[in-house]
Amino acid sequence: MKMRITVTIENEDESVFTEPTTTEVSIPGVEAFTGPQVFDQIFNQYERGVLEARNGVVEEATEKYLSEVAKKSPSGVGRARREPQGKAKRLSH
Repeated sequence: MKMRITVTIENEDESVFTEPTTTEVSIPGVEAFTGPQVFDQIFNQYERGVLEARNGVVEEATEKYLSEVAKKSPSGVGRARREPQGKAKRLSH
């Protein structure tokens, strides 16, 4: 099973400011929840993967945002950007 998380940064008029950033993360299937004794362990796997993917996709979307800001502002904003470090598979649309 997988979860797809997409981040789109839009202008106030809902026009797209940057291209959407998408990531996919594997999550445990419902069949993994075989009983109360494994619920915490399986849910922990789910939660860790989703939080890591969310952080990675937001970091990548922020990189795109700062790249656009740097194009519009010669103040050197681009020098402050960090490299993405997420482990999730990222797809840009």
